Amino acid sequence: MTQTITPTPQVRTQADRPKRESRVPFGVARTKLEVPMTLEGYHLHWVNDSAGRIQEAQRGGYTFVEPKEVQAPEDGSQVKRLVGKNEDGSAMYAYLMKIENEFYTEDQQMIQSEVDRFDSAIKRGTLDEKAGDNRYSKINITQS
Repeated sequence: MTQTITPTPQVRTQADRPKRESRVPFGVARTKLEVPMTLEGYHLHWVNDSAGRIQEAQRGGYTFVEPKEVQAPEDGSQVKRLVGKNEDGSAMYAYLMKIENEFYTEDQQMIQSEVDRFDSAIKRGTLDEKAGDNRYSKINITQS
């Protein structure tokens, strides 16, 4: 009678396992504009190349992200994705741009102060108020 010896499987600890990049399974849904990394000190934003948006972003302090900065496989000096088509049927691209976090935070605070001003006007009942408007803004409803 022959006895078969099966080897004991080797159990490795997490520290013993070889290091590898995180795997992205093929066929799993991903966002089209995903950027797998961040740039220290910068906010990243995709800007469509339509109606002067790129020039507006550049005037606001945004600059193009180079493919080597985010390990993108693209050739050229800009990271771009096809996102649709323009009114004339030509291809519309979105370009990955960056702005320093300090400027981004400053811009967001400015936008939020405008939103707060607008909300306050709604709560006061004075949104788009003109002289001589007869508004019902001082109504209090109570339940009895």
